[in-house]
Amino acid sequence: MIQIPTVRWGIIGAGDIAHRVMAPAMRESECSQLVAVMRRSMEGAEEFAHEHGARRAYDDVEKLLQDPEVDAVYIATPADQHCPNTLAAANRRKHVLCEKPLALDVSEAEAMLEACSRAGITAMTCYYQRFNARHQKIKEIVERGDIGKVSAVRWNFSGRSPANPDAWSQDPAQSGGGPYMDLGSHGVDLLRFFFGKIVAVTAFVDTVVEDYAVEDTASSLLRFANGIQAVATAHWSTADPDENRNSMIEILGTEGVIHSYPLHDKFSRGHLSVATGGGEKSYQFEESTHLKVLKEFAAALAEGREPAITIEDGLEAQRVVAAVYESSRIGRVVQIR
Repeated sequence: MIQIPTVRWGIIGAGDIAHRVMAPAMRESECSQLVAVMRRSMEGAEEFAHEHGARRAYDDVEKLLQDPEVDAVYIATPADQHCPNTLAAANRRKHVLCEKPLALDVSEAEAMLEACSRAGITAMTCYYQRFNARHQKIKEIVERGDIGKVSAVRWNFSGRSPANPDAWSQDPAQSGGGPYMDLGSHGVDLLRFFFGKIVAVTAFVDTVVEDYAVEDTASSLLRFANGIQAVATAHWSTADPDENRNSMIEILGTEGVIHSYPLHDKFSRGHLSVATGGGEKSYQFEESTHLKVLKEFAAALAEGREPAITIEDGLEAQRVVAAVYESSRIGRVVQIR
């Protein structure tokens, strides 16, 4: 059995998601060590480093990449920086774990894949929902045929995001899009994990409530190569007091149905039930998704293999998201190669 070594991490973009989720996971993980952090403000970087036990703080990406003790970088900058940050890391032969969406567009994602492949580094897209224990159980249930042949899926990941001039996610130059880029990309990857390749989409992507330059309401219909149809919605225009209804998946088969929520829980907590003619069964879990991400990344490095979620997976999700926006723009079904 191969012993999993400790990965020495640098964080590029030591902001909210790194603070709330990834840095604490790195401290808890037996195969991770947080060595360095970078953010544009040196004061902010130093505060982050002190709070999360990193040895060094930087206010420049290249300085962090020159740190000889950094083996791999977790990229948690706004989406417009994912490509340049990844290319810089590949140039320095640093392994990469990049937040979603992988890039602003397909061409950037392709450039990232090429650079990582050329550099021979391990590169992974941080679609953590594949590591949710509920979602892994769902995949097992579907593949075992407990609900018969799956024919249809409903997926919704929504919430309320009022206009905020300081929110980079509402600036298309930094985000690439609104809730479908931000939240819908999670759904696209999770549905690919469950059901395989998405081959066609049709969609409506609109700004219904707010006046920012990205959409606030997006609805899509996805067709899979195996014939399954999925309705996937992502909105910043809805305010349900019960977040579980804003973050759920329903999988319908010929012999039953699966319900699970919330999608976003970082510790796999929530509701999962399977209802068939034989009755209903529920499952409960409490496992850190991000600890699993870090363990998988370290194991892939140790075993010299691709991680469970590759940069190519991020690229495939990017193609689907791009097709959703294109379908809405031209008013027709878009086929995906």
